[in-house]
Amino acid sequence: MDSTDGRYRVTTADSSYLIDLDRMVIRRAPRSEDVDGALLRRDDELVTLLHIFQCSVGQSMQLLVDLHVLGIPYTARTTTPVKTIDRIPSPGEQAE
Repeated sequence: MDSTDGRYRVTTADSSYLIDLDRMVIRRAPRSEDVDGALLRRDDELVTLLHIFQCSVGQSMQLLVDLHVLGIPYTARTTTPVKTIDRIPSPGEQAE
């Protein structure tokens, strides 16, 4: 994932992430394929994306997020291996 803008759907072995680099937010949808996958705080909610350390197919995605929990300035998240990274056209943008 070399881009610094746009919206992407990143699918991992256990979940799916909507990543909006323009707004610097993410939304995790748990258990996309694995019904036994973990549930995490703020699943299905938009949370602030602070930094992406790693996001490549075949590797674990590594993120730094702000879950807006009092007294916790940031949370590190490491995912199961990334299966796909798909660009999502913004409203009014032509799909490639």
